[in-house]
Amino acid sequence: MSAITPPRLPAPGLLRRIAYWLEPRWRDPGWLAFALNRFAGHILVLYLLAHMVVLSRLAAGPEGWNDLLGLFGSTPFLFGDTLLVAAVVFHGLNGLRVAAFTAAWGVRHPNLWVGAVIVVSGLLAVVAAGAILL
Repeated sequence: MSAITPPRLPAPGLLRRIAYWLEPRWRDPGWLAFALNRFAGHILVLYLLAHMVVLSRLAAGPEGWNDLLGLFGSTPFLFGDTLLVAAVVFHGLNGLRVAAFTAAWGVRHPNLWVGAVIVVSGLLAVVAAGAILL
């Protein structure tokens, strides 16, 4: 007697997978910290790639560098710098939170620590935005 396998269902599309991943119901604050940490990591990787492109422009000499300096002072790049600072701060503080949990510090109140990381990161991002954009 042979085993009958049920037909394989097609994999959900990209939009459905993204919508499920962003679904806030039944999520705990740890999920929010994970999602924000992942987003911050993507920002840092994009910055690393952009940084490599900028450093390659140094090979063009002073003319290429002077062209970039005018671009770096523009408002979109200043907003990008603010986003970069926020990503670095959140990614670092959340990493410290995860390391503390690994050492069994603060595991009784994980939601409190996630909230503290988000609030402190937000405050430091606002301070950085004030310093960068004003």
